[in-house]
Parts: sequence; C-alpha cells; structure tokens
Amino acid sequence: MSKYAVSFFAFGRKTFFVLGAVLLVAASGFVADSVNAQTGTPRTVRMTSGGGNPGGTVALRVELDAQGNETSLVFSFGRNQAVLTNPVITLGNGVPAGTGLTLNESQAAQGLIGVIVDTPTSAPYTAGTKTVLNITFTIAANAATGNYPVVFGNVPTPSSLGNTSNGLIPINFVNGNVQVGSTAAGVDVSGRVLTPDGRGIRNAKVIVTDAAGNKRVATTGSFGFYRFADIESGQAYTISVASKQYRFTPRVINLVDSLVDFDFVGQQ
Repeated sequence: MSKYAVSFFAFGRKTFFVLGAVLLVAASGFVADSVNAQTGTPRTVRMTSGGGNPGGTVALRVELDAQGNETSLVFSFGRNQAVLTNPVITLGNGVPAGTGLTLNESQAAQGLIGVIVDTPTSAPYTAGTKTVLNITFTIAANAATGNYPVVFGNVPTPSSLGNTSNGLIPINFVNGNVQVGSTAAGVDVSGRVLTPDGRGIRNAKVIVTDAAGNKRVATTGSFGFYRFADIESGQAYTISVASKQYRFTPRVINLVDSLVDFDFVGQQ
C-alpha cells in the first residue's frame, strides 16, 4: 500500500515544499498504517536549540521523554543547509545497549536527512529524558545574523516510534532553533507551555536561571503563552517549568539573540 505525504519546512529565510512518496511495507519493522496503529500517550521528541557565530560550530541534541517501553525511533529533520552545513550525527548517551544508527541522506542537498535509531524490543529505553542523538553543524562563514529553525518532518523518512509490543506510539515533535550572531544586549524569550496533546496550560510558572543562580519567573496566560523581555544575551541559562499537573524537563540554552516558539511539553 502506498501513501503520499507533504512536508513543510521553513528554514530561516527560505521555504521549501517537499512532496514525498512514502511506501509503507507491511514486512518492515513498522507495520502498515502508522496513523491508525498509534496507541497510548504521545511521547515528546525535541530538538534542542543553540547559538553560534559564522565560521563556528553549534551542537544540538535530539531528546526523547521516555516512559520505559519505547524502542526504535525514526524521523527526518531539515534546516537551511546553506547556513547550517556539514552535519555530524552520532548516537547520544541515552540510547539502550545494542542500538544502531542509520542515516538516509538521499535528499541531503535539500537540507533533509532521515534518521533511524534502531533499538531492540528486548532492550527498550528506561523512563526519563534521554539524549538520542548529538548533531553538530558548522555555521557558514558568510551566514547572516538570524534565527534558523531545525525542524522535524517525514521526508525522506517517515516518522515513527516503536514499543516493546511491536506497536507504535504517537509522537509530539518540538522543533529547535539555531541563532547565528547577536543583534542586541537585551533579548526576548517566548513560547508556550503545553499538555502532551498540545493544549495550552494556564498559570504554569516558567523560570529562567542564570549561571549565578539569579531567577526570573513568568506565569503563562490562558493559552499557555509566556514571554521574558530584556534578558542579557551571551550567557547560558536554564529554563524550567513548574506546574501542578505535569512534569517538565529543564532546558539549557546559550542565548545570543531572541528566541520565539521556545515551547515546553508536559510529561504525565
């Protein structure tokens, strides 16, 4: 049975539409219709954010919020390949023993890479936030100052997350960003705090902590939005969320310019 998928990637100042024909083969490790077969609570898979200067490098991570029965993870990601060049992709320290890595670089010239992180069903992830991949980019020497998204998609490789019962688990993807250069001393950070199924959480506390332990707190509004203004750039910060209903994984960022859509997804 064949299906067709359209993926949309917005890479900084360029937008690409990629039409991919996806052949789903029942004999593969991920059986038949991935939409209909998905069951259980969605798991969050996030691309971390980072920053750097032209001619330098930037390191990102792909993280999985595991509950203890997850196995093979498959996805694609894209970016502006003229700015974020020469990706070096390795397994992270959170994958189970026996995990293998396969890359689909058939559309690398368009900035798209497919990733298969193949974990045996007999050795699943343990519960917690796990670093699945490390990705390092070289920032082009002529790159313009700006914010460049690194986004998940289904081209060239359709996404899926297996479980120990040979079934599929829904995935909630959170995209990342790379800030190239700095435009201001005081910058903004904004985004949303969300439930696992994508609804905004009201009255959650978002906390920004600098290296000296100084904290700033923002409370989310009706639809889960938060915003910090005039944060000093050029420093590392830990951003965490406190909520009575859900757990959230703190995230560390090197802030060089304003960040938008810096979202947090709760874990049950």
